[in-house]
Amino acid sequence: MEPPLVIAGAGIAGLALAAALEHAGDPPPYLLLDERPALGSTGGAITLWPNALAALDAIDVGDAVRRAGHPLGAGSIRTMDDRLLRSLDLERSAAALGGPLVALRRGDLVEILHERIRDDSVRLASAVRGYDHGGDGVQVITDGETIRATALVGADGYRSEVARALHPGLAETYAGYPAWRGIARRGGEPVQYWGSHQEFGIVPLGGDASYWFATVRERAGGSNADELAHLRSSFAGWPAPVQEVLAATDPADVTRNDVMDREIPRRWTDGRVVVIGDAAHAMRPHLGQGGCQALIDAVVLAHLVHATPSLAAAFAAFERQRRSPASRIVALSRTAGRAVEGPSALHRFTRLVPDAVMLRTLAKVAGAATFRG
Repeated sequence: MEPPLVIAGAGIAGLALAAALEHAGDPPPYLLLDERPALGSTGGAITLWPNALAALDAIDVGDAVRRAGHPLGAGSIRTMDDRLLRSLDLERSAAALGGPLVALRRGDLVEILHERIRDDSVRLASAVRGYDHGGDGVQVITDGETIRATALVGADGYRSEVARALHPGLAETYAGYPAWRGIARRGGEPVQYWGSHQEFGIVPLGGDASYWFATVRERAGGSNADELAHLRSSFAGWPAPVQEVLAATDPADVTRNDVMDREIPRRWTDGRVVVIGDAAHAMRPHLGQGGCQALIDAVVLAHLVHATPSLAAAFAAFERQRRSPASRIVALSRTAGRAVEGPSALHRFTRLVPDAVMLRTLAKVAGAATFRG
């Protein structure tokens, strides 16, 4: 039996790659390994931009994602005392970006992708810890065994062991704030509130549900017995929608992660080894492009695997095609984070930027990562 192509990580990037390989037809044997005990996804929800939706359309899952999600525009940006800085409705945003954004629960996206792959292709509670080259394949090292593989794709996220094997000592720097995320049992309109070194965003999911995210400048590595109570205190006095969303959230649905600027690995490939998604290009969350870029990576890589004579050549072509556009999004996301997390005086200057200029900038983000399929 031919050894499988091992995919480290059964999150959005890994599942999308497997689904894209299936869609291309006659896929090589593949096996997804994930350290978690159950298939799923943390982080509550995700906003997919037109670039990611185009990638999903290329593997015939875009319509299913749109049915599961909720269309939205860029929405409004307001100050912490509810003064309007900018408002971009669905029609204007969609016209500029090439279509509406779609927000949906991450679990729904995971389920849609999982339905497109073989039932026996995911092995849980099996973390990839490294690899060795052997013969004309790769020896994939896990906690419990070594697996002989034709190749290895590191889709194992920001903490990727595969990326750290490619680039030992991969540097990271704390951005200065954690990000909290949650799901509220309350509908609403898309809006971001900016304060001095604080941010709160609300994204409707359709019906009586919203996804929200928040940042507050504070030390790294902290935690609170009740993160929701901590946020209520941090955002006391902010506009009513913020208070209502927090009041409609179950504390068990709140996640907290330190936002880090992680170095881009100096190489993404090592013969029959490659990294994709956050493993290759982790980025700040402010442009909502982390998951989008991972989906594009998956579709690009699957196309190259199908169209290129060898896996090593496909992986090298993937790095050549994707490194520059993904790196540009990393830089733009960092710039956006610094602007959002800046002082209130800086936020007021955003009103001086014409809507047309802002939309052109967003359009560059929406189309900055391309794929071939």
